[in-house]
Amino acid sequence: MVNHTTKDVQQLRPVTPHTILSAKLLALQEQLQEANVSTEILQNMEESIQLIEPLDQYISEYSTRPSTDLVQLEKETNQVDWDSAYENGQTQIRLEKEMVSGGVEGQFLNMLVAITNTKRILEVGSFTGYASLAMAEALPEDGKLIACEYDDFAATFAKKQCNSSPHGNKIEILIGDATVSLHKLSTAGDSFDLVFIDADKENYFNYYTTILEKNLVKIGGLICVDNTLYMGQVYQENPASKNGQAIKKFNQSVREDTRVQQVILPLRDGVTLIRRVY
Repeated sequence: MVNHTTKDVQQLRPVTPHTILSAKLLALQEQLQEANVSTEILQNMEESIQLIEPLDQYISEYSTRPSTDLVQLEKETNQVDWDSAYENGQTQIRLEKEMVSGGVEGQFLNMLVAITNTKRILEVGSFTGYASLAMAEALPEDGKLIACEYDDFAATFAKKQCNSSPHGNKIEILIGDATVSLHKLSTAGDSFDLVFIDADKENYFNYYTTILEKNLVKIGGLICVDNTLYMGQVYQENPASKNGQAIKKFNQSVREDTRVQQVILPLRDGVTLIRRVY
């Protein structure tokens, strides 16, 4: 998910627990003003908004800025009319600009690669390649990132954008069903230091299981999974969407898996770090 300034967040559909809460508080503030409630209630509401609404902008401003290549990639992604691309048959699935990882998460992934001395990365779901390039920028010259992307239009877009960077030669994109690509990589005896999963939510557990059972992540290696707080639905008793239900079950399954240790970080829409220990 992408990190934006406050102005940008207002232009995008709220998709994280934080931005959804911010939007609801702003709407509630307007309702309370129209209802002519007490000054004390309005003051409490204003203080609540000031506590939560500027958070994304502050985190962005005080995190290392993305490279010019990443800024350009995000700009190009946002300029695509993804709804029209789907309706015209250019994309096989419905995609949206909010899917791009963006500044803060990109820098988090970049730092994760650097501090773990990662040399080989597997990415399941690359969209337009923002996370791919952010991680590749931290790889050594002989490092390699293999990304699995289902949609041909998005993969072609990602290749073009990444190839304009001096780090693009470290990235290889496999187009098609990720499960098929994972089995091919396993058959070839491939293994990775770090795996990043950010694809179709209902298949998260299948990808995770395949990666572990096929030894696609090394013992001691990391699996980083995006969207594991999924709009706040995962900690609701009855998630409102199939994606929310799938991620809730995924989180529960990982918690019970003795082969790994894990921690959920409340970064954007939730990021889980999973370390394979057995």
